[in-house]
Amino acid sequence: MKQQKGVALIVVLMLMALMTLLAVQMSERLHLNFYRVENQIQNQQAFWYAQGMEALGKVAIEKSLADSETVNLSQAWATRGQRYPLEGGEAIGDIVDRQACFNVNALSGIRPVTGSSAKPFEVRALQMILEEAGVESYDAEVVADSVWEYVDPDEAVNAAFGAGDSTYEGFRPPYLPPRDWMADISELRAVNGVSAEIYQLARPLLCAIPSKELRVNVNTLDEKQAAILVGLFSPRLALSDAQKLIAERPYDGWNSEDDFLADPVLSSMDAEVKKQVKAFISVKSDYFQLDTEILVDRARVRLVALLKRDSDNKVTVVRRRYGGISERNSDNQAQ
Repeated sequence: MKQQKGVALIVVLMLMALMTLLAVQMSERLHLNFYRVENQIQNQQAFWYAQGMEALGKVAIEKSLADSETVNLSQAWATRGQRYPLEGGEAIGDIVDRQACFNVNALSGIRPVTGSSAKPFEVRALQMILEEAGVESYDAEVVADSVWEYVDPDEAVNAAFGAGDSTYEGFRPPYLPPRDWMADISELRAVNGVSAEIYQLARPLLCAIPSKELRVNVNTLDEKQAAILVGLFSPRLALSDAQKLIAERPYDGWNSEDDFLADPVLSSMDAEVKKQVKAFISVKSDYFQLDTEILVDRARVRLVALLKRDSDNKVTVVRRRYGGISERNSDNQAQ
């Protein structure tokens, strides 16, 4: 009888241990499911807040430019570091002009200069912009020519340092250039000759908008982008003069391209040069980029949207992407 009582006690203890283990596991799963659902709710809330920020950005652009003949940094849309308190978090957002940069897609479809070894104006300008950004002269020429071939639909290699399909097929892993517009400037990293270092130097000055036109808005450039003006006026404008031109710009910008070209800093510039550059500058913009980050408790959602303003001042979304807290830094070891 005593042995049976001992066995019964052991069985009871084993059952209690098993029940305790099951209870602990059930409790852990319950907490895990609770936090999972909570995170899903917070991320969903942050997602819809991001959608709201996108709608707010569209309204801000439309209202700011409704009665304006120019686009400049004195307008409400250009206010930086905007913060909006939200229930359980906050929204942070900026709108930047996507025409305050050199549009690499403008190189698509341009033809070589007939009867001359000179490069097209846009290719030469891109090369000089890269050089002013700190890229070595030879590397800048290789990259400029390669970008031209990368977005050019013609399969023939027109540039002396351009890269054709065979060049990309020799990479590891091999791939082919799209021979079409870049979807985003991050695609520049895939172009022949563009190392991580060159990409970091060029990125603040270049962009890829869905347009074959190059129209740089001189009213929204900042001093760090003075290299763009140097490239357009090359070789007749020094970097210091370009920086001075931007620093002393009127508060609400220039009223027209002619007003910009009549600025005292450019007074000694040749009339023929001004005429050529005028075709590639503007005091208006149609493309803007919204970059917003939503914080809801532990959830973070980042939205980057490219916005386009049409002739009726209606703003639509061209594309959007969701990312992390910030852009991933390129691996500088990957050359």
